[in-house]
Amino acid sequence: MNKIPSDNILQSIRSGLVVLDHHGVVIYANNPAMKILGLDDELLIGKSWGELFFHMGEDSDFSQVIVDVIAKERLNAHQEVSYFSPAHQHRQLSVTTSFLREKKTVTGIIVQLDDITELSELRCRERLVNEERQRLSLEMVDSMKKLSLSVAHVILNPVASIGGFVHLMMRRIDKENPIRQYLETIAECAGRLENVSKSFTEYTDIQAVNYETIHLAALIEGLRPKIESIANRLEKKIRYNVDVEDHITAHIDPALFTMALDEILMNSIESIEDGPGEIDIIVYKAACGIIVEIKDTGFGIDNRHIPYVFDPFFTTKTSNNGMGLFKVKKIITEHLGSITIERREVVGTKVIIRLQN
Repeated sequence: MNKIPSDNILQSIRSGLVVLDHHGVVIYANNPAMKILGLDDELLIGKSWGELFFHMGEDSDFSQVIVDVIAKERLNAHQEVSYFSPAHQHRQLSVTTSFLREKKTVTGIIVQLDDITELSELRCRERLVNEERQRLSLEMVDSMKKLSLSVAHVILNPVASIGGFVHLMMRRIDKENPIRQYLETIAECAGRLENVSKSFTEYTDIQAVNYETIHLAALIEGLRPKIESIANRLEKKIRYNVDVEDHITAHIDPALFTMALDEILMNSIESIEDGPGEIDIIVYKAACGIIVEIKDTGFGIDNRHIPYVFDPFFTTKTSNNGMGLFKVKKIITEHLGSITIERREVVGTKVIIRLQN
């Protein structure tokens, strides 16, 4: 097989390749490099890097690449910089530089150039889209807060008055009177509306401001008495298991984070119906941060309902206003975390909370 000339190989690659000698003079450039830089071989070969680019103020970042690699003597240094060709065409370049050495002596510098203009524009558009989504999300949250306050102020006081007057009327009517049944229904509905109004007020008040560095093992173990008390009151046998390493800490608002865990654990307790049940809380560190998993052996959640469990007013319970998990998500979001809910393969539900380190 004939030996393939090295220049043919270098010319066939898609990346631009420029080689400088130890004085910074261009001694080689392949065709992709000349196309990217907008310079032909007559204007490029034999010219120093400084002569070519240092006088062009708009290419200061591009020029600085070689200065940095010489000063810091970094191998495989990589930067993304703007570049303006002599025809004033703007490009975004990925520049990778390295040294040519002969034994321990630097004999030159290799510069690899890749035109990432389209990729950069795509990133820019993606960033703008994400910023717009974030803006809309913040607007939605702000609108939700305003709506919540309106609901609380406009509905709560009249509903509380209705409930109060109905209870006064019920005291004056015998239990056998058929009208009493209507009044009880009115009182029950007024109570539900009052609870919804209070939930909205609580939602607007959620704001994680009292951050502390908390040992999660102590916080989660501290929930045991309350879990056992609720289970006893509901006449349920539940085993509460905690698996948290003592050294794991999190920067959280302990009161709000406890409120979120209380709501999740209450759902787990209510979901456990027949026979003894278990609730497991496992906390561990991962590359993405701290993971808190809460698993139960309850009746689980229908896969059809999972996309809606964090929506306000969504509930499968007849005695619930559906604001519980909505508030839980708000609390976790205030901690810059995320929360997901899954149906376990065998039985029960798994809640996964991810917190930043």
